[in-house]
Amino acid sequence: MITITPSILVKTAEEFKNQVNGLGDSVSLIQLDITDGKFVPNTTWADPEVVKNNCDLDIELHLMVSDPLAELKKWLEVKQIKRVLIHYEAVPDFREIIFEIQNNYDWQIGVVINPETDYSLVEPYLNEIDSVMFMGVIPGKQGQDLIPEVLQKITDFTIENPDVFTELDGAVNTKNMEKIIKSGVKAICPGSAVFGNEKPPAENIKNIENLINSLTQS
Repeated sequence: MITITPSILVKTAEEFKNQVNGLGDSVSLIQLDITDGKFVPNTTWADPEVVKNNCDLDIELHLMVSDPLAELKKWLEVKQIKRVLIHYEAVPDFREIIFEIQNNYDWQIGVVINPETDYSLVEPYLNEIDSVMFMGVIPGKQGQDLIPEVLQKITDFTIENPDVFTELDGAVNTKNMEKIIKSGVKAICPGSAVFGNEKPPAENIKNIENLINSLTQS
């Protein structure tokens, strides 16, 4: 079954706490989006100390920032961090990022590619990283429409690299779930579909799980 990793993109500590609490035990891993207003236009909240003391779930950090290494240093003492996701487009030399993380942090490494980026650019690093995340939208803002060409890109990548763990972030919702499943992606990172309506986040997770089950039954 496809893994559901809710994407948390917030403006305040209170919003973060509310979203985490609303998930309960519906998931074991969340994605925390961090933007700096430089790599993408908007800026989000993310305080390592608050996160460390108010979240029992495992975390993957999605860094939409212009200086990922500087941001990573802030999170060294946050034990919940299991994986870091860094945009290929944000750094001049991705192998330098790999070297730094492998030598200084006990974290998995994922590369993120924007919709316009050809996945062939990250293929030289596949033996050194743990995952590839495809952005289904222009990064930085929740609530956008899915760029359909990204799903074909995931399909092509998966056929060529079936053992690589893949994720899709951006515009993941129940309306396009059938197409997303057909792409072969291994994990989805819904944001607005989990936190953007009046239903409790845990209920939205359960509804997404039920939909995936119904669509994948043979």
